[in-house]
Amino acid sequence: MALFLYYGQEEYLMEKEIKRLKNELLDVSFMSMSYKIFDNPPFNTFMECIQSTPLMFGNTLTVINMDKYFIGNRLSFDDKQIECINSALSTINESVNIIFVCKTARDENKKPDSRKKLYKTISKYAQVREFSQFKTYQKELNAQIVKMAKEKELSIDTNAVTMLIEQLGANLTLLDSELEKLKIAVHPKNAVNSDSVRKYCSSSEDVFVLADLIIQGNKNEVLKQYNLLTEKRHPLEVFSVLQTNFQRFIYIKNYEKKMSAKDIAMKLKLHEFIIMKTQEKLRKTSLDKLIKIRENLINAEYKMKSGQSILSETALELALLS
Repeated sequence: MALFLYYGQEEYLMEKEIKRLKNELLDVSFMSMSYKIFDNPPFNTFMECIQSTPLMFGNTLTVINMDKYFIGNRLSFDDKQIECINSALSTINESVNIIFVCKTARDENKKPDSRKKLYKTISKYAQVREFSQFKTYQKELNAQIVKMAKEKELSIDTNAVTMLIEQLGANLTLLDSELEKLKIAVHPKNAVNSDSVRKYCSSSEDVFVLADLIIQGNKNEVLKQYNLLTEKRHPLEVFSVLQTNFQRFIYIKNYEKKMSAKDIAMKLKLHEFIIMKTQEKLRKTSLDKLIKIRENLINAEYKMKSGQSILSETALELALLS
């Protein structure tokens, strides 16, 4: 018998652990009968799950989603029902395995209410584990991406990891999907570098690349990259993201002599390595120039939004006149 209580925002790691237990505990021949999932079940169904008896094919594994019971007051059991649950959990059959799951939305600082009697009862018998989402500035995120790549029989260098984080943030599900794309793209090779990410991932048509080109002052490449972007995105969307990027550049440039890269990273919720790489890119660019570019971007965006007769490409050219 094994009881688990999993909660947190990082669904990718949670589902991966559930899959591991599923493969470890169950006979693949009887998987359809031995593996069940329930979503916030009523009391009678809940009791049937924990009082079930083993079948001839061995272990069973039941996943019970509990978010509506553990967070807020949408669902609850009364004291008498809690007593029945406590009794059933204390005598659960050794072949019955249950995972109580409480998933929370990304970027929401919510956890199961540990004051609830139901939570206290279950946690008394279950192995409790939190699956919290990574932050982009955590070094552990880099290690996790390297690990995910290794599981796909890929090696990935530091610059490639950084580029993926800049594009996708800390969402492991999206990162896993991008690594799968890279695995197919670089085959029969198994090494991923920044050139691979630039060529096969969205960075080849990404606003982040456009921002870097603007800093470098390469007008022809800027317009070429811009035209690639606006084939799939509305010009105003591109300008909006560019403004966000330059706002970040301005912050980093303004505080690089007053704060450490680590402190800036924590303030902006980015990885320290990203801050250091950005500082390196901005070394030859003055704060005044960054501010002027952002002002030009704002003015060009305003002209497009206000219906003035201006092409988006012309607006971008005006934005470069810093």
